[in-house]
Amino acid sequence: MAFPLRGGHTTTDPRLDRIPFHDPRSESFPIRELIRAEQARKPRSYTWKLGVRFDQGREGACTGFATTHEAAARPRPVPALSNAIAREVYLRAQQLDEWPGEAYSGSSVTAAVKAGQERGWYGEYRWASALEDLVLAVGYKGPAILGINWYEGMFNTDPKGFIHAAGEVAGGHAILAGRVNVPERWFELLNSWGDDWGTSDRYGVVGVARISFADVERLLGEDGEACVPVVRR
Repeated sequence: MAFPLRGGHTTTDPRLDRIPFHDPRSESFPIRELIRAEQARKPRSYTWKLGVRFDQGREGACTGFATTHEAAARPRPVPALSNAIAREVYLRAQQLDEWPGEAYSGSSVTAAVKAGQERGWYGEYRWASALEDLVLAVGYKGPAILGINWYEGMFNTDPKGFIHAAGEVAGGHAILAGRVNVPERWFELLNSWGDDWGTSDRYGVVGVARISFADVERLLGEDGEACVPVVRR
């Protein structure tokens, strides 16, 4: 069954309501420029600790939850965040997004990070359009909010805790990349789908999975996006 979203998009799962949107102005704010200017370093492995995990349940609101997860993580976690605040961010994103009028559900990552900025969580955010930029960003600057296609092979983890961009596209999802492992070439993603999805991270937070650099590179090339807040309040 296909569920209608804003802008004429559809999803087979109501939790997958991220809608792709490319704002040409984002090209003026690449994370690459900032990293190379401030930290001309080699890629490194790093984990941005996040001691909480929010749960969107069966409803759409993934862009609000991914953005709120980012705000709750290091390097400067915002205190007292909650499921209710994540839903507020999503609803505000729908008011700020690129589709006028009332049109079912869904929102863009761009609108959700604008909603987070309104709350004073960060003063600036940048974009990683290439894999190498995302690796450096998560290694040095902070977690990244990913807006990506979600494939059938990503609903469940394999025995090693990985999800795979395999099968058919089910919809679009927003999710947080909070850890990068450079030698083994994977990111760790934190989802907002409750205790029954994924595995646990090194700090005991449930709802995480690993994904290969190769899959992330592919997903970024399919109208994917990666947003990295860089000026924390």
